[in-house]
Amino acid sequence: MREWFTFANFPLTFTAALIIWSWISFFSVILFGG
Repeated sequence: MREWFTFANFPLTFTAALIIWSWISFFSVILFGG
């Protein structure tokens, strides 16, 4: 699990986190009406 959070994979990890955060925000707006 640790190898996903190394500096070598940081851009990939950051991008994945950003996408996940975007989807959570998107569904929160739909489910809770904004």
